Amino acid sequence: MRVKAYNNLKQKRLSENEITIFKLLQEKKLLEKRITTLERKLHRIGDAEEQRDWLLDELTKKITTIGEIRTDLLKRERLSAIGELSSRLAHDMRNPLSIILNTVDLIKTKHSDDFSPDTMKLFLMLDRATSRISFQLDEVLNFVRNSPLEIQTHSLLGIIESSIDRLVIPDTVTISIPKIDFNINCDSRKLEAVFSNLIMNAVQAMKNQGKINIRIFDNDENVTIDVEDSGPGISENLTEKIFEPLFTTKSRGTGLGLATVRNLVERHFGNVIVKTNPTIFSITLPKNLKLNNSD
Repeated sequence: MRVKAYNNLKQKRLSENEITIFKLLQEKKLLEKRITTLERKLHRIGDAEEQRDWLLDELTKKITTIGEIRTDLLKRERLSAIGELSSRLAHDMRNPLSIILNTVDLIKTKHSDDFSPDTMKLFLMLDRATSRISFQLDEVLNFVRNSPLEIQTHSLLGIIESSIDRLVIPDTVTISIPKIDFNINCDSRKLEAVFSNLIMNAVQAMKNQGKINIRIFDNDENVTIDVEDSGPGISENLTEKIFEPLFTTKSRGTGLGLATVRNLVERHFGNVIVKTNPTIFSITLPKNLKLNNSD
């Protein structure tokens, strides 16, 4: 009797344990289901955060681009207004300057024998001053003009020599020009303006004393011209800025010379870079631009 009662009690406890185990298994499945659901929600939240970060990144880029475009437009409007005013002033100043130059030449031609050495030095100072004014006026006009290129075949060395002849070079500056030459298709007047600007820039950088070396290199379809000076050099942090319009480190500069150089070179489908220590302006131009009368 006791054995039977004991077995019944044992069977009852086993049934209760099985029920408990079954309930625990059900709760486990329910928890696993909830965990899976939460993991999916977390994954969706992660995807949403990634999309949010991407959208914020894109929005920041767009805002930056809009800011750059706005700054560029404001700069262009400013340059356009300055260019128009400068062009008018340059044109107005050219006529009286031409009268001064012609008058000085006439006086020197007719009365040079009567002048003392001191007087001739004064005339030389006048020549240099008027030449500097004329050069700066040319800088302004070359920058604001956008006339079509007149492409013809020209001697590159001849263009460089003509550029030097246009300038009043101090006796304390020596210019070494290459002996080799190439014929290239270009607008000779505009390239003369390019080399005149670079040479005058070198003279000013050397404070009117030193040596300028001009070299020409053949690069198959292109030709490279280096203009090197013996000046103190350019700070590396300025090499990206010197081609910007109105940027200048000189007290009497217009800030348009090197901007004009880059503009005219790029219109010839070339490029210009600057190297430091020593300062070398390197221009690469195609030899065979299409012969026509426009860009």
